[in-house]
Formats: sequence, C-alpha cells, structure tokens
Amino acid sequence: YRALGADAARAMTDALRRAQPDWTEHDLAGAGAEALWRRGIHPALTLVGGERRLPRYRHPTAGPERLGERAMLVLCGRRHGLYASLTRFVYFRDPTAEERRLTEDVARVEAAAWAASTPGATLGAAYARIVETYAALGHSGAELDHHQGGTTGYSSREALGLPDQDTRIEANTALAWNPSLPGAKIEDTAITGEQGIEVLTVDPDWPTATVEGRARPELLVV
Repeated sequence: YRALGADAARAMTDALRRAQPDWTEHDLAGAGAEALWRRGIHPALTLVGGERRLPRYRHPTAGPERLGERAMLVLCGRRHGLYASLTRFVYFRDPTAEERRLTEDVARVEAAAWAASTPGATLGAAYARIVETYAALGHSGAELDHHQGGTTGYSSREALGLPDQDTRIEANTALAWNPSLPGAKIEDTAITGEQGIEVLTVDPDWPTATVEGRARPELLVV
C-alpha cells in the first residue's frame, strides 16, 4: 500500500508539473491517467476543475474548457486491488489571500478529522469533528456540499463518514478524508495506527506546509 501511495503521488506531481494554462480539462485528466498507467496503476477516477468551474463544483468531471489560471486534479488509482486517492492544485499565477485562507481551512478540517480517527472511534464521531471544525472556521454547513470521505482500501470509499455512522476505526484502517470549500479541497490516503496517522500518498518533491504538526500539500505555483 505504501508503494502504491508513493507512486500515485509521483504520478500527480508529474501530471501537474507538465500542465499548461491553455490545456483543456480533458488534457489534464489524460495526463493524470497516463502518469498512473506508466506506474502500473489503473485510473479508477480522474476529476479536473479549471479556473471557471473550480469554485462552482466539488466533484468536477473533466470537460473541454481551458484550465485558465488554476486547476484541481483528483486521482483515484487502483493496483493489486488497493485504492489510493489524492487531490492537488496547480496555479499559473500567485494565489490570492482568500484562496490561501480557504486552502488552510480545509487542511485544518482534515487535521481535526484525523485527530478523531483513532482506533476504537467511529466514523460518525470523526464526522462530527469535521462538522464542528467547519463551523469554528466560519463555514457552517459546508459538510452538506459534498461527502467528506471515509474508509478506503479495496474500494475508493468503503464507508463514508456520516452522522451516526457506527463503523469503527481499527488499527491499520485505511482512510481518505476529503474536506472541501469553494475552490479548495484536500485529500490523501492514510493508515491509522497506535502511533497516529501515516499518510501514504506522499511525494517529497511536492511543496508542503505544516498544519497541526504534519506536512500537508501546498498549492503548486508554476
């Protein structure tokens, strides 16, 4: 699983470092799929949102529009039955202060979800922490705009975090939380353990910022 996560993260980096603002969303989705296939990973899902659609849609299937000044790429790859999911952003300009704020906010929501994802806890309890953290950051109700993720492993999501979801998190449970706000999202695949969370979809070449003591993906500005 660690090897899959690392390879999926490298595929993401390769695709977004190649991307150009005059590419279409289809072009970027194709580049992401190609980068996965080159590593023996089946692209189970690719999502792309360019400048215009990014603030409007949380789950944007790729279309024929040009990317413009920024884009989001979502990859969900399968190899040997296991799934790894991750989301990253590329900017062809400097991000605005508001874009950076939203990026920081989704990372804080994710950190709260992971802090609640301890062996013995339920997905419902982790979801409640997500809801609370959105509200504390001034985004009450944001959890209603898209699902927030949940357990993964042999499916892109095996059980979603939802109110009263009583599925228990165990040691070595695979999780992929994906908090989002307009134009901002964070997603990685991780494993829970007695020592905490181990993020699997990591490429050391991707820029990071420290959030709650953990390196998290930054916006890639090219």
